[in-house]
Amino acid sequence: MSQYRPLKYRDVITILKNLGFSPEQTGSTSHQAWIMKRDNKTYAVTIMFHGSNTEFRPGTLNSMIRQSGFSKEEFYKALKEKRKS
Repeated sequence: MSQYRPLKYRDVITILKNLGFSPEQTGSTSHQAWIMKRDNKTYAVTIMFHGSNTEFRPGTLNSMIRQSGFSKEEFYKALKEKRKS
């Protein structure tokens, strides 16, 4: 059994905010882009919104974690505590 539980939309938004990402305007679409600049590199995480109570599939979640530039452990840890910049 995995030590990482499935995450919902609101969990991922909390994590991204805690890691220092900010939303970027994308117009009227079900996708949102969250952007962060770190170490002279820009990271963009694309999130699909289909309700705040819907869990992301493991492959989709892994893709968002990869896009963030953080490890899975760092990503999940950010759900519990705000990152100090």
